[in-house]
Amino acid sequence: MWEQRVCSVSLEFNKNVARRYFEAYSTGDIEVVMGFIDEGYVLYPGAGADAESRDGRKRDEAVFFSAFSGIEVVVEDQIAEGDKVANRITMVCNHTGSYKGIPATGKRVVIPYIDIVRFKAGKIVEESVEFDMMHILDQIKSS
Repeated sequence: MWEQRVCSVSLEFNKNVARRYFEAYSTGDIEVVMGFIDEGYVLYPGAGADAESRDGRKRDEAVFFSAFSGIEVVVEDQIAEGDKVANRITMVCNHTGSYKGIPATGKRVVIPYIDIVRFKAGKIVEESVEFDMMHILDQIKSS
């Protein structure tokens, strides 16, 4: 019984850290976001892309933050098991800077995605993300 309670507390702790990590995007501050990520972090971006280190992730996020502002994040669902938390996220933001060669449009963009994070000692050490890039580009390209 005691072991089951400890496991339950650990799962809730990880879910809470994951939620705060996603909500940190609304600060628009890359350092706040990166504060949740371990030095040995690995990102698996999906769609057959190569894995990225923490430094690669930080570069990607710098591009994102320069192109989108007014970020709002809603954690729609979370499921935790062991040291992992699976999250269904909806991010809404404004396209206020150039992104993938598309100049700022000011359009409101909705980005639904699935994000699975693995924790070690309260930090994210591994992350797998699945989202539809074409859905994002279609929103900022359309008239």
